[in-house]
Amino acid sequence: MIKRKLFWWLLMLCLLVAIVWFASNNAGYVLIVRPPYRLQFSFNFLLILIVLGFLSLHYCLRLVHYLRRLPVNRRSKQEAQRLQASNAALLEGMQALAEGDFASAEIAVKHAHDLIQNADHEKLMAALAAEKNKQSFLF
Repeated sequence: MIKRKLFWWLLMLCLLVAIVWFASNNAGYVLIVRPPYRLQFSFNFLLILIVLGFLSLHYCLRLVHYLRRLPVNRRSKQEAQRLQASNAALLEGMQALAEGDFASAEIAVKHAHDLIQNADHEKLMAALAAEKNKQSFLF
């Protein structure tokens, strides 16, 4: 693991040195003429603008994708919390059953059953089947 990190750091350092060396040996410029205006700037500055434009576009699109996925992520988080609560209730019911407390075991099982019934099993099973089909298609 440390060798891999060291390799990547050295690779990035060599890449940075190469970029600085090529940029320092570049005396070119870009001239954009659109009457009545003239824009003249160095070629290195144009390369920096292109890289920064690409990175800003990339991160803006990632932000849009994240914002579009927020409702789905919230629903899946709520579903996970509901399933976790139902599992905890089932464990509580099994522990009460093992202790011989049948009344609290029945209450815990009813609570777990209510939590499971509130979940949309049909949608969950359809999503799992679709994911399984997608996985089998990829492999």
